[in-house]
Amino acid sequence: MKIGPLEVIICAFPKPTIDASVIKALSETVKSGAVALADLALVSRDGQGVVHVRDLQDDLPAAWSGMIRDSRPLTLLNDADLELAAETIGDNEIALVAVVEHRWAQRLSEEVRRSGGVTALQARIPQEDAVIAIEADGVTTS
Repeated sequence: MKIGPLEVIICAFPKPTIDASVIKALSETVKSGAVALADLALVSRDGQGVVHVRDLQDDLPAAWSGMIRDSRPLTLLNDADLELAAETIGDNEIALVAVVEHRWAQRLSEEVRRSGGVTALQARIPQEDAVIAIEADGVTTS
C-alpha cells in the first residue's frame, strides 16, 4: 500500500461546535489531493467537565465521514492522542483530532524507502512560531 507521511493534528475551539467554515476548509484541502484524512475524532467537554469522544464509528455527520481516505474503520488515533486533545479544551469546548496523510510527499517517501533511506526526523513548526520568525526578519504576513 502506498502511503505518505502521517501526522496527528489537534485543533481546539473555545465553543461546543466547530464552524462550518473549518469543515469546508478541511474538505477543500482533502479534495485538492494535498492531504488525505486517514482518521478523525471529535473530543468535547460538556458543562459538567465530562469528556465525550465521537469517532467515525459513532455516526458523525456526512460532512466529516465523506472526507475519510478509506471507508473501513481505522485505529490510528490512540488513547494518548485523545487525552492530549481533552487537555486542550475546557468546559463547553471541542477539539478536532485528525490524522492526515501528506499525499504531496507520497512519492518522495516511496523513493526514500526504495533507495534504502529512512525519514530521520519529521517535525512541525507551529504556525505562531513561523509567523514570529518571519516577522522578525522584517517580512509582513497577512
